[in-house]
Amino acid sequence: MNRERGRRWLSAQERARVAAELLDEAESLTQAAVLPGAAAVEPAAPAPPSGNGSPRAPDAWNRDAALAELDRALAEDPANAGLLVQRAGLLGAMGRFAAAQQDLQCVLRGDPGNAEALTSLGALLSRRGLWAEAAVQLRRAAELEPARGPAWYYLGEALNHIDDLAGALAAFARAAELQPQNSKAFHGQGVVLDRMRQPADATVMYRRAREVAGR
Repeated sequence: MNRERGRRWLSAQERARVAAELLDEAESLTQAAVLPGAAAVEPAAPAPPSGNGSPRAPDAWNRDAALAELDRALAEDPANAGLLVQRAGLLGAMGRFAAAQQDLQCVLRGDPGNAEALTSLGALLSRRGLWAEAAVQLRRAAELEPARGPAWYYLGEALNHIDDLAGALAAFARAAELQPQNSKAFHGQGVVLDRMRQPADATVMYRRAREVAGR
């Protein structure tokens, strides 16, 4: 093996690890800010100011830092599918949908059967309101990896928005089966059952969603 190439690969993976740690910290800070009664979390260091001189939120700073690490890692290993999917997820969370979609399509050009990338693309298209297009990608992901819970959950969301209620209900039910702690999968079933004019069954699902969420 080319030793120089090996060093570059390890460097890329190390940067991806650092990026993941920064993202985890950003997510924990975000959750602490929105959950009722959550304790305040102090960043390890003050966030750099934004362009207008005001302090930036810690989670925004960590996302920028994580993105920089992923950019450097991909500069050394540009075809790394895992890094591209990870960067796409981050870009999507930052509202940079076009760039995120470009990364995912790059992965799928090289590996059309990458279920993780298909799921991420479907979720991204859903965020953009492109429900029918999202459903195509998510159905493909669920077919390729039937045990991939997020693919079924997002498929349920997409199918509900294009009025395929039976399909949406089945997708949400499968997501709940695979991820019994996903309260949104139960809530989704409630929403669909309400639309199908089955209020008693919908109430059961709403109650189950609250139980799973611990409320």
